[in-house]
Amino acid sequence: MKITHYSNSFVSVKEKNTLIACDPWIGYGLENGWLSFPIYKNGSQLLDNIKPTFIYISHLHCDHLDKINLKKIKKKNIKIIIKNFQNKRLKSKISELGFKNIIECDEWKKYKLNNNNGNNHLHGGSTGFNKRLWTIDSIDENKDEVIVSMSYLSSHLEEKYPGNLSCTTQYKFNSKNEFSICYSATTDQDTIVNITNHNYWNFHGHNDYYGKILNHSAQIYGNQVCEVESDLIPNGNILNVANTKYDFLESNPISKELIDQGGIDINYVVNNEKEMKPVARVWSNLTGMGVQYSSDQPGLQFYTGGNMHPEYQGKNQRTYGKNYGLCMETQFFPDAINQDNFESPILKVGETYTSNTIIKLSNNY
Repeated sequence: MKITHYSNSFVSVKEKNTLIACDPWIGYGLENGWLSFPIYKNGSQLLDNIKPTFIYISHLHCDHLDKINLKKIKKKNIKIIIKNFQNKRLKSKISELGFKNIIECDEWKKYKLNNNNGNNHLHGGSTGFNKRLWTIDSIDENKDEVIVSMSYLSSHLEEKYPGNLSCTTQYKFNSKNEFSICYSATTDQDTIVNITNHNYWNFHGHNDYYGKILNHSAQIYGNQVCEVESDLIPNGNILNVANTKYDFLESNPISKELIDQGGIDINYVVNNEKEMKPVARVWSNLTGMGVQYSSDQPGLQFYTGGNMHPEYQGKNQRTYGKNYGLCMETQFFPDAINQDNFESPILKVGETYTSNTIIKLSNNY
């Protein structure tokens, strides 16, 4: 089999056992191993005026690729079949993904992550980073700031993720009442990284105003959210918040009506520039205590605690439960590995993942 190489931007198949995808090329996976290769003539017209062409590669077991730029793939005894196929992507969850784990490799590998939320993978799996023991590398203190540096090595195939992921976290607290969280990570295989903080806030305190998060107010500097399906997995659509319960562009109270409607658990688009800037704030209308979040991450998950356990033991014999806390999580968009229009969460060998968040505490809201 031979297909003439028409363009430096698209694919050419020279031999039955050799597939060359010319850089820069983007491939996408379909169910049962089908990989899409749009074949263009002169960079614009489809070859022979046919519909997008798909090439089937057997025994490579790759169900999903997420914008991987290829250089060269070789494997003995690969069966390559040209077949017309409707341009339909496989809608797969993060539990099944495949991607090339080095720049030039001998095969595609498929990784099925541990499911811990129905058919989906949540918070890094059953034993996420919050359940791992981190090493305290140093505690540094000066007159204006305390910095705690920690590290953790996530071994290859922990929770079924590829690669040995070397992670560092710094917690910083300074004299301006700013609490900073700084993540970084490197890997020896291409992998997925999206680390965030999931602490719960209740600024009513545990004394006179103890209670649920009603009578809190929030402001989120984002006018779009990721539309989700019934399982709260984004479907790729970006929605405007105008005239919806998600509209917090101006400060709005967390009302009983909002909580009775199921509350909020959704990702906001807050920072397309990925520059450090304010993205949200939340406070108690009863105590005046609250925080402002600044971040360099594109998304912010706002969660009003609708799935909290019935009871957690707190201070002074206080108990907390459903809707007693809220979260703001700076992050890549959820399920970004499966959505073309979301920024990719893939960390490649030789790159460094970073995520920085500043939480400024105040008692005068």
